[in-house]
This record gives sequence, structure tokens and C-alpha cells, in this order.
Amino acid sequence: MRVLLVQAFTALDMELVYPLGLAYLAAHLDGHEVRIFDVNLHRAAPFPALEAELRAFRPTVVGISLRNMKVGMPHLHTDDFQPQQETVQLVKKVLPDVTIVAGGTAFSLYSEIMMERLPEVDLGVWGEAEHRFPALLADLEHPERVKGVYYRRDGAVHYTGRPPGEEWKNLRHPRRDLLSHAPYLASSFVSVGVQAKRGCSLHCIHCSDTFLLGHRVRMRSPTDVVDEIEHLVRDHGVRQLFFCDQIFNIPASHAIAICQEIVARKLDIRWSAWFNEHRNTLPDELMVWLKRAGCGLLSFSPDHVDDRMLKNLDKNFRYEDMLYTVQIAKKHGMDVEYSFFLNSPGEDSKSLFAILKFLIHARMELGPQLRLFTLLMMQPIRIYPHTRLFELAKETGLVDKDHVLVEGQFWNPGLLQYAVAGIQAGAHAMYDVRQRVKRLRGTTFDSVVRG
Repeated sequence: MRVLLVQAFTALDMELVYPLGLAYLAAHLDGHEVRIFDVNLHRAAPFPALEAELRAFRPTVVGISLRNMKVGMPHLHTDDFQPQQETVQLVKKVLPDVTIVAGGTAFSLYSEIMMERLPEVDLGVWGEAEHRFPALLADLEHPERVKGVYYRRDGAVHYTGRPPGEEWKNLRHPRRDLLSHAPYLASSFVSVGVQAKRGCSLHCIHCSDTFLLGHRVRMRSPTDVVDEIEHLVRDHGVRQLFFCDQIFNIPASHAIAICQEIVARKLDIRWSAWFNEHRNTLPDELMVWLKRAGCGLLSFSPDHVDDRMLKNLDKNFRYEDMLYTVQIAKKHGMDVEYSFFLNSPGEDSKSLFAILKFLIHARMELGPQLRLFTLLMMQPIRIYPHTRLFELAKETGLVDKDHVLVEGQFWNPGLLQYAVAGIQAGAHAMYDVRQRVKRLRGTTFDSVVRG
């Protein structure tokens, strides 16, 4: 069977991202002729490029990864549903008899509404699909036999029920040979990802990752992780990558073991990851190995600094831990970036000012080690389905109980929304000025490891 795996077109304000999920799928499609096509590589004329690929390959099945609904910062937000809808519609228009199977993060979050709004989609696969997708292809006439599948029958959409998560011991390395890494490596954003684990043990009220991947952290062996990294370095010329785990340093022992393996193999690689802020997850031993293994940036997503607000967001750390992140980054000479939410549940002017006060402190302590990209990472919380924040938004009347959230809704109530707008405008102006100054000096600002 000819199977075309398509990464659907996303917003123009989003940098390229190597389709890691599709590469994992492709690795498990034995007996099929498989291609991967990323529409985003053809920004100037995405749909003519996809049409040409469809006519040349003539696939029997097209698997479409629907990754995002909205991306970028609030001042750049564009609706991602329409271009993804156009992608699906084009496939059906060019090849009316093709079977379209949808998947990806956005599909899994909005499965029912996706099946309703995209009648061209024949089947949908929820969540991790490395084994469910091949099982579905082996018996397309009976999708009801495969867990985690949406299918149409008798004018209605049916779901076969939530499946368990995949175990790493049953997974192969992603197929990296089906799509060149070159255009992703040329991007200003570090676009090549590696997964060391799936799942998250934390309970942040706004996060939908645990709905998709669960609270049980499933870890790959450090040796297996670094085998993949070594393959990327040796065979694909990758020198910068990002660990796309939910949290890299929980547990810290696993992160240390990966770093030690990278060092033992003398791999010349620069990388970053998302880190938890609690001091127990950032021991000195980990920091030493991070530095030795080529980690060039600590990416934190604390979302706030005020203890009351951190409790409201159900974070596992407090303000003292935030100060510790500054202290330990300074001690070990590590670059840092933070992302914050503005006007979160329970926000007031005092707590809002606490974020600015912390950033001033961090800048004074760290100087240029604090990436000013942080300024762009301050925005209201996007409300996602299957989160406690969504339930709270319904309880407070911020969103209607029947809202499907495909069109983005943010937690940004009351008069503080005007203060938020002012903070964001000032931050973007400051960042733009610094970027222009750096370009005039012939250097690249905030260019190492992640954009």
C-alpha cells in the first residue's frame, strides 16, 4: 500500500518543526511504500506543492498530522484550523477515492469536533499511533477492531475507546531517511527534536499534555536515546537539537545518565530542553553534566513567580525555587529563558508586578545569560479542552459550557487585560529594538539552541 504521511500547513508565524511524530509512524509501517511530505517546507505555494506530490505518488492512504490550532505569540496569532482544513480538502479534491486518516496533537485534543468539521476525514487515530495506525491499515474495512480510532458508519461518528500508551521497548527509532534535515537545520529555530520520555507527573491546571500522554513517565534507556542522537550527528549533520519531553529533568537521575552518555561518546552537539524549576530537580551534579554534554540553554516554563499564583496553577515549586534557578544558572554559566502567563486565575496588580520584578532581578544577576526571548514568552493562558482550567472557565462563566475551543479562548478577564496588552507591547518593542541593534552589529541575538 502506498502511504503518504503529511504534516499539515500551520501558521506562517511558526518556524519549521521536523515531523518527528510522522517519522515514528513511518518506522512502523512494514510492507508499505511510505513517503513523508511537510507542507510547511513550501510556504510560498504550499497547496500546489502538495497537489504535485499527490499526483506523482498516487497514495492509497494519506495520513495527516494536525499539530496546532493556534501558535506564536498573541500579537502573531493566526487561526490554524483553516489551513489544516484546506489541506484535508485539497487531498480529497485531488484524490477523491483516497482514505484520509487524521492524527496528531490537535486532532487528539479536538477529535469529535474535528470529525464533525472535516467530513473529508474518513478515520482518525487518537494519541500515540505507532502500532494502532499499522493495525488500522491492515484492516481498513473494520476500524472498530482497533482501539483509539474514530470512524464513520451509518451517518454517525463512532469511537473505539481510549487505548493504553505506547511502551518504549516496543518502539523503533524514527525513520529519518524519508525527509531531508537540511531545511530544518537552516531554520533560525532549532527544529530537530528527540524524545527521551513521554508523560508528565506534574498537575498544572492549564496543561493538556497529561490528557494526551498521561501522568506516568515512560523513559527510554539513556543508551537508546544517545544512539539516536549519534545517528543524527553522524548521518544527518545535526549539531543542534531540542529534547521535546514534557520535562527533561524529572527524574534528574535519568537526565544525568543521558548527559553522561553524550559525554562518553564525545558527541559535538548543542541542545536544550524544558526543565522543572524545583531545586530538587536541579542538583549541582545535573548542572555539571548538562554543561559538559552541550546543553546551551535552560528553558523554564514556570508561568508565574508569586507563591499564591503558583498554588492556583498547581505548580510543584515556589518563589524560592525561582530564585534558585537564577542562582544556579549564574553559578554554572548557563543561559536561561522563562515563559510566563499574564492575568492567570486570581491575578492582581501586585502579583503581575511580581513577574516584572523577578525579570529585573534575573537580568541584573545574569546579564546576557537571560535570553530576552523571554519577553515574548509572556501571554495570557490559552484554554485547552480536557484541562482543569477549562472546567474553571466554565464555572466562572468565562467561556460557555458548550464551547469547543477550536477558536482560541484565553484566560484574560477584567481590567488587567489592558495592563497585559501594555506589558506585551512594551516587551515586543524592546525585543525588536535589541534585535535590530544586534543585526547592525553583525551578530545573531538569541540564536543558539532555540529561537
